[in-house]
Amino acid sequence: MQQEVVEVLENPKKCSPVEAGLCKFKARKLDSRNLYLNIFYRHREGEGRKNHILGNSAILQKINIETRKFTFSLVQKTIETMEELNVANTIFALNFFKHLANTGANTQNIFFCPWSVSSTMAMVYLGARGNTADQIAQVLQFNQVGVHKGTPVTQQSLTSCDFMQQIQRDTYPDAILQAQAAGEIHSSFRSLSNAINASTGEYLLESANKLFGEKSARFKEEYMQLSKKYYSTEPQAVDFLECAEDTRKEINSWVKTQTKGKIPNLLPEGSVNVDTKMVLVNAVYFKGRWKTPFQKKLKGLYPFRVNSTQRKSVEMMFLNEKLNIGYIADLKVQILELPYAGDVSMFLLLPDGIAESSTGLELLESEITYDKLNKWLSEDTMAEDDVVVYIPEFKLEERYELKTILTSMGMGDAFSQGRANFSGMSGNNDLFLSEVFHQASVEVNEEGTEAAAGTGAIMTGRTGHGGPQFVADHPFLFLIMHKITKSILFLGRFASP
Repeated sequence: MQQEVVEVLENPKKCSPVEAGLCKFKARKLDSRNLYLNIFYRHREGEGRKNHILGNSAILQKINIETRKFTFSLVQKTIETMEELNVANTIFALNFFKHLANTGANTQNIFFCPWSVSSTMAMVYLGARGNTADQIAQVLQFNQVGVHKGTPVTQQSLTSCDFMQQIQRDTYPDAILQAQAAGEIHSSFRSLSNAINASTGEYLLESANKLFGEKSARFKEEYMQLSKKYYSTEPQAVDFLECAEDTRKEINSWVKTQTKGKIPNLLPEGSVNVDTKMVLVNAVYFKGRWKTPFQKKLKGLYPFRVNSTQRKSVEMMFLNEKLNIGYIADLKVQILELPYAGDVSMFLLLPDGIAESSTGLELLESEITYDKLNKWLSEDTMAEDDVVVYIPEFKLEERYELKTILTSMGMGDAFSQGRANFSGMSGNNDLFLSEVFHQASVEVNEEGTEAAAGTGAIMTGRTGHGGPQFVADHPFLFLIMHKITKSILFLGRFASP
């Protein structure tokens, strides 16, 4: 169920990679118990006026010092956990990419938004319990964050100040202990989302979540509150039971609005029915301009080598500019950074050539890992140089149904009517995942297109230029990254125009 529509054009007026992901739940039966967390100040006899914390300046000064220490500790821990979460998200993105690559032909284009998939599944994880939660955490690499250990973290592990020892924990219900254990993951998603969505005015990057719940179903209040707290999603009551088709259109309309019309039909016909209990949606929209516009006058039709025997004509963009470029000698792969205005860049990974019956990407795709990618994109590999660049205009749109992929990655219980445990969402524990829909598109437009004559000789010749050339006339990988957080927003393979 795939279409092909990331369009890359020179001097784009806008670059709009757009993505939407969705999880659909069906009904399948646990009690909910309340959470109590008592935080209090213990007045100690002989220290200041009774029942008055201001009665002793020494106590107040100590509390202020400890509070500042605790605040700094929390900020430092938040940053560290955000970084760990980003590592987890990147590892998941690359694993997910490899599963997509292995399930299709090597000449098939790939494009998806790992940030959106991770965010949507994190909302699912928020309500998962038991083995279902363990599997989701493992697939999403939340174990890399160092929080999900199958048992809750203790308060002591979250603080280092004597002041916080005055926080007393009663006996917590199991459902809340699980949520508390994963609390750092979800709070880090909130912090990371805020950082990614922070506007600089140079580009537009928006991520939104939405929860649609069957109005007759009983969802836990704790889950609703935590969804709002961590993922800024206000639950919306809908009528799947009586008006499934109208509700599907309503959800699609929300996605269409969030993606500025780029994804109008995320949910296909028949994807929701009377058994649907909840739909979780995440939509991502990006629009930006190249920091340095491509030159229009040298555009023309050029052959793009799909493999050693197949050629397709494409329009190529030309740029001669100081850019960060690198080379991976053992893989014979060039890396180029094409910055947008602001804190977002596109990185392209291009093999030197293609072998017989090959796109040239097979070795790169099998070898790429988080550690290697991190090294490849670092100053140890990349440096600024005067580069001549040729890349094709391209436009991609891909749609995926992720149940099979996520199950093969180890998340099978979530999709099993008999084994799924989402008792953190529903007191009846009657939910399971029926499908996860994901659609992504990227379109880079220019203001007016001026075709110019050009030949292949321009691409292969040095044209008097002494610096490196980056000629993307055969398949390559590309990713769009938010550089401040090092988050991969979009990841893809361009193999065939």
